[in-house]
Amino acid sequence: MPHPTDPTTRIPSALRARWSDLPRLSGLAARRLGPPPLHPCTRPTAWGMWLFALTLHQAGGGLLAYGSATATVTGPRITWPRRTAQAALFLTGCTLLGCWLNLLWTLPALTAAHLPGASPLAYLTAAIATAPLPLETANLMLHARHRRAVRDTVRHLRHHHGRWWEAANLAADESDPVSAGRLIHACLAHADTARVGLVAAPATAGLHRTYRRLGFQPGPLDPRVLIRHPRPGHPPAASR
Repeated sequence: MPHPTDPTTRIPSALRARWSDLPRLSGLAARRLGPPPLHPCTRPTAWGMWLFALTLHQAGGGLLAYGSATATVTGPRITWPRRTAQAALFLTGCTLLGCWLNLLWTLPALTAAHLPGASPLAYLTAAIATAPLPLETANLMLHARHRRAVRDTVRHLRHHHGRWWEAANLAADESDPVSAGRLIHACLAHADTARVGLVAAPATAGLHRTYRRLGFQPGPLDPRVLIRHPRPGHPPAASR
């Protein structure tokens, strides 16, 4: 097992996404990973939530990309500058969101103070403007019920079997399966070299079949969660 400070415990820079790729990858994740927006009017909110999530992964060095394909990895060692950047981005995002919501609900109050007759319309407008955020948040949480099972599996495996990372959010453009295969092959090769096991909870039946072909097996705590032990000296087969 590599020493904890071994550089192989980090994701190679060649596999990391570029900051300029974030808008494109966020749109890809929103379209391919879902869940589907509740309404066409809430689509920008769903995209914004993916953009925020992938930005945090990118700040931590865990957002991967190859061609049109992307994936995230949680577990590699994160340097303190990246941890600081993650915390700063998270706090900045929460602050901006809070200011926006406060502004939306301050305007109706000002309207009611100066134009009492228009206050119902102002409050209705504010409610409509803020509704997509809680609705899409609930939609995402309902479709992410496996998250606790993934966390429990990772903790269990780390306690009994050494180093494990979580692989998630694998997506690629429908017309470009080659990029997905090459990204997967490179990730598995690095995991095998670093002797790191992987935990994944495929979002679709197609991804589930792909992971199984790549050697993932049902986890010890929940069959929906798949695991793959490292295979030093045995390069992974490319996905089909």
